[in-house]
Amino acid sequence: MSKLVPIISQKDLENISLSRTGFGISLKAFHMAWNTDVSVKLLSNQRAGERDFKALLQEAASTQRLQCNHLLPLLGVCQFQGFLGVATTWMHNGSLSLLIHDHELYPDLPVPLSIRILSDVAIGLSYLHNLEPPILHHHLKPSNVLLDLEYRAKISDFGQPTWRKQQLRAALQNCNEGSCWDLLCLSPEILQGGQFSQEGDIYSFGMMCWELLSRQKPLTGKKTLLQAITGVCNGLRPGIEAAFLPSVLPHRKRLVQLMLLCWHQEPHFRPSAAECAEFLKDILSTFSKEVISDAIYNLIHAKECAINAAKGPVSHLLETGMRNLEIICPQNNNVPNKEIVLKPQSLSCETGNPGNKLNQTVPVSNPPQETALGRDPSTGASNGSSLPSIVLPPHSKISTNKTKPFSNESKGYQAPFPQTMGELTCRKNCPNNWPNSSLTGPTCKEKNSSILTLERETILSSMTEGRLNHLLDILRAQQLLPRADYEMIASYPTLTSRTRALIDTCLSLGEQAAETVVTVLSSSKGSHLLRRLQANPVN
Repeated sequence: MSKLVPIISQKDLENISLSRTGFGISLKAFHMAWNTDVSVKLLSNQRAGERDFKALLQEAASTQRLQCNHLLPLLGVCQFQGFLGVATTWMHNGSLSLLIHDHELYPDLPVPLSIRILSDVAIGLSYLHNLEPPILHHHLKPSNVLLDLEYRAKISDFGQPTWRKQQLRAALQNCNEGSCWDLLCLSPEILQGGQFSQEGDIYSFGMMCWELLSRQKPLTGKKTLLQAITGVCNGLRPGIEAAFLPSVLPHRKRLVQLMLLCWHQEPHFRPSAAECAEFLKDILSTFSKEVISDAIYNLIHAKECAINAAKGPVSHLLETGMRNLEIICPQNNNVPNKEIVLKPQSLSCETGNPGNKLNQTVPVSNPPQETALGRDPSTGASNGSSLPSIVLPPHSKISTNKTKPFSNESKGYQAPFPQTMGELTCRKNCPNNWPNSSLTGPTCKEKNSSILTLERETILSSMTEGRLNHLLDILRAQQLLPRADYEMIASYPTLTSRTRALIDTCLSLGEQAAETVVTVLSSSKGSHLLRRLQANPVN
């Protein structure tokens, strides 16, 4: 059965980028054979053996054929120089954690949308629990729920018991680490050494309900994680007062009742996932489709306004926590820091207050003789315990959306994710040193616009749906393509007409948009455009 699971290697991927998602980081890449963007999540910062690989294949195979709109299935298993990971479809609106806690990008979170998201999660969880044999999630939390373009929720990272148990052991051994506060999503019986169960998943769902409706992290008033865990095991739960759950919350009494049942100290008192789904379906039915559509429109509009208001070139940092990648770190308490210095010629970034967190994507191409996920020889880490480093070409670009940490409303609040493994530092006006390329540079003003004009037919003939969508994503992320232009391009019926519209739009937008298109297309493996430019350089 494990033979049904595709095995993805580095050569299958291009345009690898490092993305900040909520409070974690992940890898985004374009899978050439599948012609789509994928998300790659590394499961371990240590080289895995053949036994670990076979275990992951077996677990992936058990979820390969699941059919549910509210689950995000595995597309394949990744092997990067001995490091294991899983690949899923890239979800453009990120995780539920980002939606909850980024108060600047999402200043208001409509209640009808929140109820629909919880309903989606309950349906997906009910599907898993009603399989034969049942599949458990083991660690349901907002960062493991992803949102598609329509803000429909999909559960990810389910059906991996081997890795979950290892991660739990590692987290308990490193319980002073900030990211280990995610342990509070686990039920008291699991924290006390008990077995994973359907009831444990329901407890996690109840905690997710509270976090979404309150837009706060649970039990932040506790000074240490040990105090919080001890309290949970003794019956402590998040507050349900108006300071946490507003008194004007629609269906407040019923929703509080659901949460109290889900996180009950006694597992047998907790409802089933099917009962939760039916309960939330009943509440959701009180909101008309028009109300939900308006709520989503208002959310998207507010997000667009926040992004547009934050435009401007700035230097910025991306702080990344190693354990935010769900990394297993049982023997890695002293991981050396890494710093990746980016030297793009021009940046499209968003200004923000110095203390604000940043939401960003860092493109990483595949150099001919460098691996996209090579080890960093400068760290001196032993026993293969270091994460693979990211090789960044000098022409990489960053787009950033500033985000704001979750609200500080509870007394004794602590920022729960302070640990970092390094910084991504970006400086303006750095020289362009891309070898063997005359595409861009400080002396090449308007050159990329000329390339788009002269090589229009080459671009049209070699464009694929995947490359076009990838280009549109990058242009939107870098704030180079207005929403109206994006919708206009997407409205054309054929790939060729959409590509023509993209070229014409980028020519009208100016050299920076043209440069992005040329750079991305030229960096693709087997690029027709690159071969044309090498044979007939544009002067």
